[in-house]
Amino acid sequence: MVKESLALLRVGEWADLSDDELHTYLDLASSVEAKVLEDSEHLQEKVGEEYFDFLNEHVLSDERVVKHLESADMPVSKLEDFENGSVPVTETYSKRYKLHYGLDKIADFVMLMKLIREYEKETGERGIAPRDKLQYLAYLVNYQLSQKDDLRPESMRTSLKNLEHTGYRYTFNKAKSGPLSPKLYRDKNRLFANQLLNEEVMEDSVSEYDEPYRITLGEVGERIFARYEDHLSSFDSVLMVEWDHRQQDVLEEYAAMSYSQLRNEVQSMPKFQSKDEGDELLEGRIRDFDEITPMTTSLVEVATLVQ
Repeated sequence: MVKESLALLRVGEWADLSDDELHTYLDLASSVEAKVLEDSEHLQEKVGEEYFDFLNEHVLSDERVVKHLESADMPVSKLEDFENGSVPVTETYSKRYKLHYGLDKIADFVMLMKLIREYEKETGERGIAPRDKLQYLAYLVNYQLSQKDDLRPESMRTSLKNLEHTGYRYTFNKAKSGPLSPKLYRDKNRLFANQLLNEEVMEDSVSEYDEPYRITLGEVGERIFARYEDHLSSFDSVLMVEWDHRQQDVLEEYAAMSYSQLRNEVQSMPKFQSKDEGDELLEGRIRDFDEITPMTTSLVEVATLVQ
């Protein structure tokens, strides 16, 4: 049988569910499927497209799943596909959500994976927990980069213009939980869907503020770093070096902090305190990698691999 968690996940990604909506949907759909299979043993033999038809008939169109999706922010046409049992499961699964993105987005993906990998090396821990800590660390990387934007004298600047301002293209707003970028969470889900990242439930909650999820590299992500360790440990491009250095600085200063310590540190910063909830804290970085032909060897090769 096709690995059902992946098939259900592809459908959730196709439906453009938010982070919380996706997790609730996966829990609910998996529960519905398990119950149906328990009651009807002959259905366990379904494979391939027969299995996808089974999902449409018995799981995705189940009233409990549909009721949950009615409250989600998703196109009406896609909701109707769930109601009618006509979700294009075969298409969404076979495409496997290949990363059809330009190098701007690939750069974000690679640096997010590198952030997790280097965090593990810095702390000796497995993965980043809770998952909100990823938001804090990415925010701090961009914050440090923003502090250096205008510090170099004119004579030291290059003709690269916007390319000098590397960093994550995530705009962060002030939320109760701290700096929040919905785009970062969407990218995390895309990486999760392609097994580049893995997100697992922890037995014990790390903090009172966040759900107990740990983010690690996925199976494909581990293979990428096994193959490209030399390239990714030290970038050879001026376009990436500053970003990489600031990310290392952030990890050295903040990675060892507990979530509560990190939360207090960031939320006590004047920039954070001066904003109201919902206000923009930090604009996404400006990069135009897609506008040029030359690019770092490591990014080109990794982009080829993950696609």
